[in-house]
Order: sequence, then structure tokens, then C-alpha cells
Amino acid sequence: MDHPNPFQAPAAELLAHKSADQNLSLYSIAAIALSTFIGTSVAGAYFISQNLKALGRESEVNKAWAMGIGLFIAMNVLGFLLPDSIPAVIFVLPPIYGMNAYARQLFGPQVKEHKTGNGRFISLWQVAGVSLLFFLGMTIVVVSLVLMIGVE
Repeated sequence: MDHPNPFQAPAAELLAHKSADQNLSLYSIAAIALSTFIGTSVAGAYFISQNLKALGRESEVNKAWAMGIGLFIAMNVLGFLLPDSIPAVIFVLPPIYGMNAYARQLFGPQVKEHKTGNGRFISLWQVAGVSLLFFLGMTIVVVSLVLMIGVE
């Protein structure tokens, strides 16, 4: 009975799961969506840029800012141009979806790998607080511009 066991697992070198860099703290994709919901797409661009910097991809930060600011301007222009009968959800959901999809495309696999390697993520409470500051700042800027221009 020197026949090999057909049910025995093959003798192969097992690869240890790559552990995440314990010094690296990232924002989750959910944090990007939350920040965009609370603090506009500009806040979403800030958190995307922070992740890009943490991942060593500083060359892509300007594109993230351009995306966030451009989306913010586009949604505000649409808000002024479209009639009041258009529901407000039209101006809320596209930026959230857009910034979320942009973040997934930029660093979705790295964030997923960081999560499976038990990497650290920054608290959603911190994201919410910073996003509220962005919202407050953007509100002050927009209201000031509207008052200066004299739009009723």
C-alpha cells in the first residue's frame, strides 16, 4: 500500500498574507462618500487627496482637487439654471456617486488590501467633523458671493 493518497493536499509553499503597513492610516471609501454628503465634493476631494498622499501618489492630487472643485461648481451652476420644480436629490446624489466611483477607481484595490491586512483606517467621526468644517466654509463662501452679486 505505497500508493499516494489522492486526497492529500499538494506539498506547496504557502504564501503568508501580506500584512498592511501598520503606520499607514487611510480613509475608507465609505469615508469619501460620507465627506461628500456632509461637506460637498470639495471635502471628498480633500480626503481623496489625503489617501493619495498616504499611498505615495502625490502626482495625482491635483486631479482629485480639480474633480472635486469642478463637480462642486457644476452642481451649483445647474442649481441656478434648472427650474425650482427639479427635486433637490438631483443635486445631492450625483456628487456622492461620482466621488465614490472616482475614489474606487483611484485606490479601491489598495484600500481593500489594506483592510484585509488589518490596516488602520481613520475614524468616520473625524471625517464627519472635518466635513462639517468644509460645509461651513463653503456655505460662507457661497452666501458671500450671492450677497455680493445680488442674486435674489
